[in-house]
Amino acid sequence: MENKIILILTLALILTLVGCKQIEEQKSENIIETPIPEINKTIPERIQEPLIKEETKAEEIISKATTIKEIPTEIENNCIGFLSGDPEETMRISSTGGAWVRPHIGAFVWGYIEERGYSETDKWVKESQKNNVAMLATLWPYYNKDQETCHNNCDVSKKDVFYPMDGHGLPSSRCAPCNYEDYKTFLKALIERYDGDGINDMPDLVIPIKYWEIMNEPEMQSSSLTFFKGTPEDYIEILKVSKEVIKEECPTCFIVQGGAAGSRETLTYWRNIFELGGDAYFDIANNHFVNHGDLETLNVREYKSLMDEYNIDKPLWITEVSFRPENPVEVVQGALNAGASRIFFSQFPISGKEWITDEKPPVIEHKGKKENGIDYQHKKNFGTKKLPEEDLIIYKKIIELCK
Repeated sequence: MENKIILILTLALILTLVGCKQIEEQKSENIIETPIPEINKTIPERIQEPLIKEETKAEEIISKATTIKEIPTEIENNCIGFLSGDPEETMRISSTGGAWVRPHIGAFVWGYIEERGYSETDKWVKESQKNNVAMLATLWPYYNKDQETCHNNCDVSKKDVFYPMDGHGLPSSRCAPCNYEDYKTFLKALIERYDGDGINDMPDLVIPIKYWEIMNEPEMQSSSLTFFKGTPEDYIEILKVSKEVIKEECPTCFIVQGGAAGSRETLTYWRNIFELGGDAYFDIANNHFVNHGDLETLNVREYKSLMDEYNIDKPLWITEVSFRPENPVEVVQGALNAGASRIFFSQFPISGKEWITDEKPPVIEHKGKKENGIDYQHKKNFGTKKLPEEDLIIYKKIIELCK
């Protein structure tokens, strides 16, 4: 009996397995093989065109960025420059053998650029590079519309030498910026225009601006001349913010400290700056000699001594030299030996002789008084003046000292 039961169960299992197999085979026969459609790898034209444009634009940016413009080596190795009140005067700089210009007051003023655009700054750059001259640009963080938002006592005296007049001079309000974010936005665009990296540069830029001086003589605060109304702490903040923006946009650019006025009285101001760590925010120190002080070294010795007190080991430029010594070559040699690495003269005649000219210098009206000669701060009239041969010989000897 048991054997029959086992046999019946075995037969039932066999029949079940056979049935399942037939069902699977039938399912397999009924399956219709649907071919997998081939993916169309072609991008539709409406999408493809903008992509091509973006790729082309990216390639152009990369191409431009790989051809970053630099100041020519022969200019970098030249240690002589001049203050100038007009871009066309760079032709005269070139005739002396010098290779640097420091526009003073210049056109790199926040408010003026916001109101007028880049026409004036472009002209400075174009005239300079046309004459194979590089620029130390002085940056002024003043914009009256900005100043009005947080200051009410920042206007300088109307007797100020650089009080705004006929579109020249500096804005009348000269405190630290109220809105630093707006200042950063302005500064970022300015640096980008002249840094020579090929991105948003001034058209036909040849010699970029790589040196930026942050204001001038901030310690000068008198009724006749006030470049900045603020404390050493205020100046350090401007210096710090400016350096951060400039270095971000142009890592190969250099920050030059606003020139110290060159008198012993003003050394106290800069001692405070160094005491507060302000030297961390500039690459090049800067001092002046304006007809007073240590003529033997053009005030380099005393300022270098101050730097040494605070272990500041940085290049030192003298960006304003006004003098008429009997031995100009020896004086410049003394300044270079004392540690100066670049010198800017504030006047062209250096031999003691007068300009060679076919016409009388104009008599100009300025601040209620008449002055014979050229007011380089506000006027542009060089006439047909030329430097005497003696001056050109002296400059040639001075430039030899750079080597």
